Amino acid sequence: MINHKEILESIEFPISVIDKDGNIKYLNSSAKELKVLLGLPKFSQLVKYPLSIPFVKNGYSVKGILKELDGSKYLIDISTITGKDLYTVLIRDITRFTELEDKMKKEGSVFTVNSILAEIFHEMKGPVGGIKACAQLLKEDPEDKELIDDILYESERLEGLINEITFLSRDILLKKELHNIHKIIRKIVKNCKTQYKNIKFREIFDPSLPDIYVDEEQITRVLTNLIRNAVEAIKEKGWIEVQTGISWDKVYSPKGDKIFIRIKDSGKGVPKELQDKLFYPLTSTKKNGMGLGLSISYKIVKAHKGLLRYIGNATFEILLPIKGEK
Repeated sequence: MINHKEILESIEFPISVIDKDGNIKYLNSSAKELKVLLGLPKFSQLVKYPLSIPFVKNGYSVKGILKELDGSKYLIDISTITGKDLYTVLIRDITRFTELEDKMKKEGSVFTVNSILAEIFHEMKGPVGGIKACAQLLKEDPEDKELIDDILYESERLEGLINEITFLSRDILLKKELHNIHKIIRKIVKNCKTQYKNIKFREIFDPSLPDIYVDEEQITRVLTNLIRNAVEAIKEKGWIEVQTGISWDKVYSPKGDKIFIRIKDSGKGVPKELQDKLFYPLTSTKKNGMGLGLSISYKIVKAHKGLLRYIGNATFEILLPIKGEK
């Protein structure tokens, strides 16, 4: 015989049972811990909050109710118990998941102008100096085609840098179409296999994934950037694994309404001191990198109403909605 109490006790999230007046009838172990942490008055305020919502008053179950309490953020699900004037209340603390995003928004809006300009101008000095030197030499020998090629190369570097900076500062206009994400990934991996002979690429794909609405060009840009970062991390020798599946992330995809794409490599992973600011502009683990690639990738995925994050163990994860807007 199924012991329902044992099942509730095994769930890591706080679960409470309350009546229509908000009186607490049952708490699982996690809920008891939260009650001790918050104190009874604040805990009661948290579990009673959904009862104030009109849909709940009319007997409906409601999921994903956001409640802020003393600087912490909670997602609350409330469900009616059939035949009884009782409700089950499930609480998830999402504070730590939203802090990074809030911090990034704040950093993005008040980022030190002097610092970012100094980095930009420093990066520009290289191609500008190269163009200037080549131009001076070209005055002495106007027929030197190699110098002209050098000027074109440095000009393209400068143009690429300016384009990346501009991309970060403007809104993204996506051209979404229905795509098989595996076809997009395979195309990128095929090109990488040709370029990097000493790397073993592994594909672990979930064949049941549905086609999703994405901007193919922009998602290709994101995946290419992540894979190339992995290539550099393992110094072009080792393995890179690309895995897909349905995400059941407890915060970002509790209903299984997003797919995941994970890119993992055989390297040491991102240093701990960089992980919290990994997607800030000008943050880079490369000696010669400006730190715009991951910022751009984050912005593209965000525009798709998805999420890009580093989940540890040398693994980056992309979450994309299954039923995205066209």
